[in-house]
Amino acid sequence: MKSYSLTHLGDQALLRGLTELNTQDRATTVDLLAHIAEVEARRLYVPMAYSSMHLYCVHELRMSEDIAYKRTRAARAARRFPAIFPALADGRLHVSGVALLARHLTKANADELLSAATYKTKAEIELLLAQRFPLADVRTRVQVVAPAGAPGG
Repeated sequence: MKSYSLTHLGDQALLRGLTELNTQDRATTVDLLAHIAEVEARRLYVPMAYSSMHLYCVHELRMSEDIAYKRTRAARAARRFPAIFPALADGRLHVSGVALLARHLTKANADELLSAATYKTKAEIELLLAQRFPLADVRTRVQVVAPAGAPGG
């Protein structure tokens, strides 16, 4: 049985190991997204009675709903804009950020938007998107309601 205790490691070895594992994790995540994108493009989940890649990820791969949503969204975006893959692999972008950017990416703005999101946190990307793609003001609707028992009430 594998032991997950790292108390025997010195500080520098522990930090070096963490950095190496983080690099490996990013590389594995990029490979995973490439697989998700290709499985979805081929619709290989359909013969297994799943109606979407998201459901396949949740029920077959045992991902949480949140992780499945972010990864399928990021995988679709990376398939459309392949520059996302190396940006994820080297840490310039993260999956949560790509999932946020995905709905706004077009051929005309992808390079600039991806560049603007480089090394940004999720909150910073949310702010970037709010500034560049503001939501339309929601109209306030006031409806007069007659008191109970009043004529027309």
